[in-house]
Amino acid sequence: MRTRLTSAVLITLLAMAPAARDARAAGVQVPRWQPHDFAFKAAAAAAAAAAPPSNPFQVDFSADIAGPNGVTLKLPGFYDGDGTWKLRVSPTTEGAWTITTRSSIAGLNNQKASFTAVANPSKQVHGQLRVDRERPHQFVYDDGTRYFPLGYECDWLWALDANEPELKTIHPFLDKLVAHGFNFIILNAYAHDTSWRKGKTDDTDFGPPPMYAWEGSNDAPDHARFNLAFWKHYDRVMEAMRRRGIEAHLLMKVYNKQVKWPARGSAEDDQYFRWLIARYAAFPNVQWDFAKEAQYEKDMDYKLGRLRFVRANDPYKRLLTIHDDRANYDRGAFNELVDYRSDQQHKQWRESMLDHLKQRAWPVINTEFGYEHGPGGMRDKTYSHVQPPEEVVRRAWEVYLAGGSGAYYYTHTAWDVLRTQDTPPGYAYFKHLRAFFDGTEYWRMKPTEGLTSEGYCLADAGREYVVFLNGDKPFTLKVEGASEPLRAQWYHPLTGERRDAGRLDNGNAELKPPAEWGQSLVALHVGGKGG
Repeated sequence: MRTRLTSAVLITLLAMAPAARDARAAGVQVPRWQPHDFAFKAAAAAAAAAAPPSNPFQVDFSADIAGPNGVTLKLPGFYDGDGTWKLRVSPTTEGAWTITTRSSIAGLNNQKASFTAVANPSKQVHGQLRVDRERPHQFVYDDGTRYFPLGYECDWLWALDANEPELKTIHPFLDKLVAHGFNFIILNAYAHDTSWRKGKTDDTDFGPPPMYAWEGSNDAPDHARFNLAFWKHYDRVMEAMRRRGIEAHLLMKVYNKQVKWPARGSAEDDQYFRWLIARYAAFPNVQWDFAKEAQYEKDMDYKLGRLRFVRANDPYKRLLTIHDDRANYDRGAFNELVDYRSDQQHKQWRESMLDHLKQRAWPVINTEFGYEHGPGGMRDKTYSHVQPPEEVVRRAWEVYLAGGSGAYYYTHTAWDVLRTQDTPPGYAYFKHLRAFFDGTEYWRMKPTEGLTSEGYCLADAGREYVVFLNGDKPFTLKVEGASEPLRAQWYHPLTGERRDAGRLDNGNAELKPPAEWGQSLVALHVGGKGG
């Protein structure tokens, strides 16, 4: 149930004059795939007239959006302070669009606005990410651009620069991640603290964070009202990622980060999920994840209900997943509700990925398979488990050679400890991984057994092959169906060095990695773009 508004608030709302009328008169132009706010502002006396139990966050406010070629969207709106309600719109196609507001409050209802969607000016923005219908284990953007997912876990990213609108820490940090090939960030909508680094242990520890998502506190929250300073800051963080072409894998809830959430299935719970959709569905780079560690939520009806709620209320139908609920994934409980599988596997990386891809024709991301230690070695850690950077990237290669994708963890940025000035060795290793696959037509290849005597193989038979080895071992590779000899090239995953490996014709080729590379990781690329 929503809180009833007092008669004083109703009177002031009836006198509202939406700012969108002025915007319409000025001829607003909005780039395709760029979020734009249309504001509908109450009279100045509205805030002063409000009195308990009135709550502007609970005013129903939405809009019907109509665009070219019969495109229609129903967008939820949100209250953004100072007597202002907003609609955040992201046009999906160029041309003329109209807005018609809907509300039970007369002053907010049936207001009109219009705008023109123009060409997207950014080379980093390609529209919404979707599952490729022709190759359902892969992703592709609206404009046809291929997408090779290389993730970075940074749960508390939004806790940085909380009182710094210019994002002086976040901007260079994101630039560094992009420069090393990372193109999606896993982050919480809100997280409070970790059990393994509880409280403020030093200046780089952001749990508890400097701002709370609701009014009140985590101990005594007011889940009916949002802390607008927190969410306006979150807006800036989302926009910083969008402009760089970074996908935001947004964890709507988390079950092991000390958050006191609204009661399951309550009006405040609905309000929270609707709030996230209203503020962030317009960002084409957003992907919804119901919850990190969703296996801790034992109420299956609640989980399914939340997934259906997101589906029903998201006008753009952004990608939707649920993190690491393995037993329910395996029995097919989410098959018709989510777009891809989000897992964590800390062993049998290849075998697990192959098994999950066989279960259903959709993408699978192993979002958590290892944690790189800090510069002090194996004892330098935030969480109790760490691995050397070479081991973390080795696991990543196993995941990608099985036809899946993954995400990188650094112990000092993954959770509430954020040491953004660090540049651990794993950054370069994952940059090399991305560079290698960008030089292939990875979306055409599939994990294939029996073609190589050692290591793992991806293949598009007769056209392109990738082999990955855990060390310097001679092996044979079987090539079949090639119309001409295929160029072969060695690749060192830890240095990015490339060496010619000759040309391979049909049949069993005997191959030996460069001896001076020693017992390091080795990859071989045959055919593809390079012939």
